[in-house]
Amino acid sequence: MTHPHAPRLHHRPRPHRPGVAFALVNGSAFALHVLLACSAAELMATRVWGETTIGVLALLFQGSLLVWTAARYDRRADGRPAPQEDGEESR
Repeated sequence: MTHPHAPRLHHRPRPHRPGVAFALVNGSAFALHVLLACSAAELMATRVWGETTIGVLALLFQGSLLVWTAARYDRRADGRPAPQEDGEESR
């Protein structure tokens, strides 16, 4: 029989890292914005209303995507239990 409070041998808590999906989503949005700004400058300069252009709207979308993904991964990190310190024993 195993003791009910025996530590798991192969379980190490991993530090929270945003991960590949975070970098992929925000990196692709940034790359698309830079590609459009360099190759389709006239499209990005098209006015939608007043002084607001498609480029400004794309930049606002990119910023909101960054904030949304950061908040999503931050919420995910808060749900994980904190690792125990070395000096503490579980009883």
